[in-house]
Amino acid sequence: MKIANKNAREFVVKQHPFEGSNLFAEFFCPDTKDSTEGQNGYVVYSYGKHFPMYICLHLGGRDIWFANEDKYSRSTTRHQAQARPVWDGSAMHWLSTEWMLRIVRGGYRSIAQQRVVQGVTL
Repeated sequence: MKIANKNAREFVVKQHPFEGSNLFAEFFCPDTKDSTEGQNGYVVYSYGKHFPMYICLHLGGRDIWFANEDKYSRSTTRHQAQARPVWDGSAMHWLSTEWMLRIVRGGYRSIAQQRVVQGVTL
């Protein structure tokens, strides 16, 4: 659905796909054969799939939000403010663009496995 960017937050909070002006959201599922909890979710992008701003995964019976801690441009910073699902930063798990992309490409399991098995720090 095409929307004005100023209305993005209401779509993000409800986890509805949308398309704004260089701002969009969609569901992702890296492996359609794997419906395990945390393996698919909702992602909000700015200016293309190279910069996921927010990701929501359903884990442990609740929604867990991840936010991109990296800066990209002034317009992307504006997109982040327009689409921010929660105002309380403590309710977010902040990750780099690299780790956000890993979630979209491989689900939560992919980053959890790297952290536990390989000792990688997020």
